[in-house]
Amino acid sequence: MSNTALLPVLAVFGLMMGSFLNVVIVRVPAGESVLRPASKCPRCQAEIPLRDNVPVLSWVLLRGRCRACDESIPAGYPLVEIANAALWVAAGARFGASWEVVPYALFFSVLLALSVIDLELYILPNKITYPSVLVSLVAVVPLSYLAVDEPGEAILGALIGGVAYALFLGITLVAYELIVHKEGMGMGDVKLAALLGIWVGWIEPLLVLYALVAASIVGLVVGAAILFVRRASQPYPFGPWLAVGAVAVILASQPILDRVLTADPGPARVSSGQEVGR
Repeated sequence: MSNTALLPVLAVFGLMMGSFLNVVIVRVPAGESVLRPASKCPRCQAEIPLRDNVPVLSWVLLRGRCRACDESIPAGYPLVEIANAALWVAAGARFGASWEVVPYALFFSVLLALSVIDLELYILPNKITYPSVLVSLVAVVPLSYLAVDEPGEAILGALIGGVAYALFLGITLVAYELIVHKEGMGMGDVKLAALLGIWVGWIEPLLVLYALVAASIVGLVVGAAILFVRRASQPYPFGPWLAVGAVAVILASQPILDRVLTADPGPARVSSGQEVGR
């Protein structure tokens, strides 16, 4: 499949996955099953029929209201679907029709779900982070043998990236609490860092540093904006900005590596239409 034909396909499947993410975002923190029962109106709990469950389109046709009770349905639902579709298209634009596009698209979906939950509830559920880290550690092995010329190097890069990012944030967390005597980031952020480090490090472990810098810049800007608007110091989640930093660096990884590794370009790490890594 050509890259041009791939992007619309990813957009459609991204919308569908975004619809499922809405279920995950609501039910996982509540300790409910994501498979049963069927989707319900968040207001009246009426079961949503299949015709009203088409991503984005149903919300638009119903004017953002439930067919059963006519109460408004939050715009966050279609926004998550659109955001996920955009992330899947971005993954397609970055990796092309290659082995990497599906795992990175799914990885972006996990980050979107975690980010929305963290923004709303200030938690990063273990029911998502632990399985995601575990699946990632397993997935990078076959992916490395399918997609890159040096699979051992790619697997090692993922391990180094995951451990290094989690270790750095863990040390930072402990140091902050010892010095300031206030709670900073939570352990959820450390576990998220391990997940981010695996997929950033798989491309190139050096990129973990760039992801951290990008996350710090975004976090500082958002924190300053919150302080300016609310005129008071108030806690805010750092997980979404860690995710934003990682996604930004992954999407921009080739230009970054072109500049950083020009002295020793070496062979491409992956065998896709777009080079990644060394």
